[in-house]
Amino acid sequence: MAQNKPFTWYADQDAVGYPGLKADTTTDVIDSLAAESGINPGAPILRGTNADQVKAATAATDGKNVIGVAVHVHREPAENGSAYYEAGYTVPVMTFGDIYVTAGGDVAPGDAVDIAFGDDKVPVYTKSAGTNTVPNMTFLDKGAKGDVVRVRIRH
Repeated sequence: MAQNKPFTWYADQDAVGYPGLKADTTTDVIDSLAAESGINPGAPILRGTNADQVKAATAATDGKNVIGVAVHVHREPAENGSAYYEAGYTVPVMTFGDIYVTAGGDVAPGDAVDIAFGDDKVPVYTKSAGTNTVPNMTFLDKGAKGDVVRVRIRH
């Protein structure tokens, strides 16, 4: 299904958002924690080895331990090209609020969220199958695989 575009100032293919972008200006909670390893905006985030660290989820079974989503910050990415936020960088993690993520399949408003990983190991957010449901996270938009959609986090 094609994604609805609210307006098109620059081109008719502009996305409504991009992974890790805050979806609105309502109340949210964003914690700042050190990246234990490389993290990209929009990635599902887990607690790290130390209390002040976080890391990106790397397997679908991590879904039940997700605490939030990495928020996009306008900055120059790491020189090595591996991850947007390199190890040691202070990563903003949304633990309460609405944020854009990439859908991994057909989703609808109100669906509970799971995470999945394709061959490229990039995390996507899917409709929950019930086994690795991300706690307190639901979809706010209808979308198909590859669409940028909003999720609501109430961690």
